[in-house]
Amino acid sequence: MNPKSRTARLFTNSERRILFFTNAGHFLAHSLILIFPSIATPLAQELILPFEQVLRISFLMYLFYGVGGLPAGFFTDRINPRISLTVYFLGIGLACLVTSFTKTKTQLQIALMILGIFLSIYHPAGIGLLSRSMKNRGMAMGINGTYGSIGIASAPFLAGIINYFLGWRSIYRIMGFPPILLGVLLCITGLPEVKREEDSSRVGGRRKGRSTLLPFLILCVSMALAGFVYRGQTLLLPTYFEKKISFLYELVKNVELVRMESMKTLSATLLTSLVYVISIFGQIAGGRIADRTELRHAYLFFFLGALPFLFMMYFFQNLLLLGASILFILLTIGMQPVENSLIAKLTPSKWRNTSYGIKFTLTFGISSAVIYPIGFFQSRYSLEAVFLFFSALIGVLVLNNLLLILSTRGKSIRN
Repeated sequence: MNPKSRTARLFTNSERRILFFTNAGHFLAHSLILIFPSIATPLAQELILPFEQVLRISFLMYLFYGVGGLPAGFFTDRINPRISLTVYFLGIGLACLVTSFTKTKTQLQIALMILGIFLSIYHPAGIGLLSRSMKNRGMAMGINGTYGSIGIASAPFLAGIINYFLGWRSIYRIMGFPPILLGVLLCITGLPEVKREEDSSRVGGRRKGRSTLLPFLILCVSMALAGFVYRGQTLLLPTYFEKKISFLYELVKNVELVRMESMKTLSATLLTSLVYVISIFGQIAGGRIADRTELRHAYLFFFLGALPFLFMMYFFQNLLLLGASILFILLTIGMQPVENSLIAKLTPSKWRNTSYGIKFTLTFGISSAVIYPIGFFQSRYSLEAVFLFFSALIGVLVLNNLLLILSTRGKSIRN
């Protein structure tokens, strides 16, 4: 069956219009937040700073990207989501342009912080809107997650290519214009909100409320741990690949037209993009699984499957490291439609945007502090040792997911 006709069958015209803006927003949220790790090495050379100090420049961006999610979700529950998404598009576009004109380290920190504040709007507003509007919620979350994965995959590639030819400032300059155009388009066309027909007040035959408060709190612990590891590996992967995977660089280093001072960074960013491109299939599979299986069990098995591959990343290099990275990212990205569906099932509709705000405050806000253990393990032990630390966190997460299942025994949690 043609993919377009399948999409038309799954979603109404109003739902497809919502998907257009939310998918574009998700792509931009993940691509813009991941530009910085991809330019960390050339930025360190320009500023004459060690890598861990360059990472700290982005701390306020990642902090506000996370902690801004809760107020963004709270206000989106009380206003039209179109307003939130319009502010989001226009804000990130202008912030990118401001970032491209910064001259000092302090100016760059402030500009990136402003970008993080506006980026924090998308997830509670966009995913909250999807959760309340889509009849096939798991599939919609999977498709939306796919665009986020494309954003993740394209960031290292775009950053590497543009930096190679034009320098890092041009990356933000070029990326600033599309969101401004989308914000103007959203102002002109408006945005429908279609209410999903569901028993939004019941889980497993019982009314929501206190019966789901404890499971939601347990889920919050898992989301915080997952976010911490997710943010850490996105920060590390381009630099880790530059250090541990040399086969692509070795293939092209003797090409006469190649500028050697940038080629190693470009090779690593291209391989990082490859990992995230493949993770797109995880989002699609996760969306199908979210609509067809018990959500708690699916959530557990995604992380249980990912853990050994994360552990292997400490030991491997070259092709084996690339393979382990692909499988780890495939599973941890693929679980996101399941996780978002669990939130929708454990929270009432009127607090939906706020509940996603809580999630992204945990996953993106708390995770902004990951730069400090990264710096500690790198300076005290090695860059590889960070992956042992991350493996321990995922082990705790798996145990916490077992606790989630125990706390909801006797219930069925499905989309």
